[in-house]
Amino acid sequence: MLEMATASDSDPFGDLPDELLSRVLSFLPAENAVQTCVLDTRWRDLWRRLTSLLFVFDGPTFPRYNRFKQLVKLVICLRGNSPLIRCEIDAYPDDEPENTFTNTRLLIDYALACEAEELVVRAADIQYDLPVFDVPLSLISQHLKTLHLEGVNLDHSALNFSGCPVLEDLRIQLCNIRAYEISSMSLKRLCITEYCLLPDNVRLLICAPSLISLHLEDFEGLTPFLENMPLLETAHVSLKDGCHDHCRSNRGVCDNIFCGCHTYPVKEGVLLNSLSNAAKLDLIALPKMFLYRWDLKWCPVFGELKTLLLNEWFTAVDLVCILRHSPVLEILTLQLDNTENIVGATGAQETITQSFVCEHLKFVYIECEKVDEGVGLILNILSSCGILHEQISIKEDPHSDSDSDSSTDSDSTDSD
Repeated sequence: MLEMATASDSDPFGDLPDELLSRVLSFLPAENAVQTCVLDTRWRDLWRRLTSLLFVFDGPTFPRYNRFKQLVKLVICLRGNSPLIRCEIDAYPDDEPENTFTNTRLLIDYALACEAEELVVRAADIQYDLPVFDVPLSLISQHLKTLHLEGVNLDHSALNFSGCPVLEDLRIQLCNIRAYEISSMSLKRLCITEYCLLPDNVRLLICAPSLISLHLEDFEGLTPFLENMPLLETAHVSLKDGCHDHCRSNRGVCDNIFCGCHTYPVKEGVLLNSLSNAAKLDLIALPKMFLYRWDLKWCPVFGELKTLLLNEWFTAVDLVCILRHSPVLEILTLQLDNTENIVGATGAQETITQSFVCEHLKFVYIECEKVDEGVGLILNILSSCGILHEQISIKEDPHSDSDSDSSTDSDSTDSD
């Protein structure tokens, strides 16, 4: 009993299994986790075998330059080549005058050498230039499956991930993408969000033939050009204020050669042809963005599309074109804050009279401020396509405090 008490006093965690202690250690930043090595050999061995390495710090607790450098070298020296599954790194400059990131790059190389499957690199919460992340030179790994980049400069003409043949997930946030191409033969999920800066003089080319999921939102610059994505299943694309694909004069094509309306390809579309294999699509845009409307002129066929969400960017002609070329569409959601674009479409009435049947369309959900002329026009189009009143649900004024759902058995859905 005395011996047990003594052991317990010397190490209050002595009776806990290695698996539990390892789990606790995995949540600690590297600076705290490495300090457990002084407790005894058991803790040192546990830390070395950790498969998760976190160089994550909060604002004022971030170590100064020399301390960060020492910590990087200490961790690499003590851990050796023990395998990693996940490594998360807050990029931090080496010194104040030059703002280089040698030690951050050293950590990235170390994580890849330890066969990390997931790598997160983000700019630390500091007031300096963003670190430069050189993809072709920095990323060579036969094991990396997930890469998350946040707040870094991707300063290279081509972001070629051929050095990572098993990379499947790529998430890019708050980054300055100066490249003209992103390419990966293995990539399955791509997410570019949160105010990434894209080129504004030429379209970023995305070549990812194995992609099954795409999320593109809140970027500034020209909309990327998508190459063929035959395996795509879901896509969410949002073209808001930062997108340059609109005409400054609102004429479609103006005299200003630097305007976004002059960047549209002459012989092919930008997005929709490559998105045409998806089963689920969210196509969001401000009404002034011309990209979707111009892409529809190429009459892409959405042969696998079952679920579609649109907001008010489309005209009546566009809606008919989409419905006509979506033969297996089952669920349609329309989010309409403004229907002026729909009502003002030229040739709308002629298009409506060219009836066809959406035989697989089961449900239509319309969210609008009120049932106005534009909503009435949509209801006429749906009726001409064989959609029954009971298949349509209308929610008026989704921005109000009360959720008022009304189905098509109300008088508001009987507009001609």
